[in-house]
This record gives sequence, structure tokens and C-alpha cells, in this order.
Amino acid sequence: MNAVFASLLFAVGSTAWIHSKFMRRTNNGKSSLVAAVVIGVIAFIVFYTLFATIIK
Repeated sequence: MNAVFASLLFAVGSTAWIHSKFMRRTNNGKSSLVAAVVIGVIAFIVFYTLFATIIK
């Protein structure tokens, strides 16, 4: 599996999970979406770095 595809799957899953957790806690859709997207981008970078070193 490609490192970009695997990282994208993990990042999308992380973003959805964080968004649902923040939405339950804050009941503010806009701020929870912004926070989830920021964390999703960070998760993509972290997972891509990890998978790029593992999958060669």
C-alpha cells in the first residue's frame, strides 16, 4: 500500500474521531471542525513521515 494512501486513511479517521469528540464536548460545530482539520493535517504529516520510513 502506498504511504500517501495509508497516511490519508489514518488522517481522515483521526479527523472524524476528533471532530465527534469535540462536537460532543463543546456543541460548537465551527470550532470543532477547525480543530479537527488542523489535527488531521498534523496527523497526516506524522503518519506520512512514519510510513515513508517503514514502507520503502
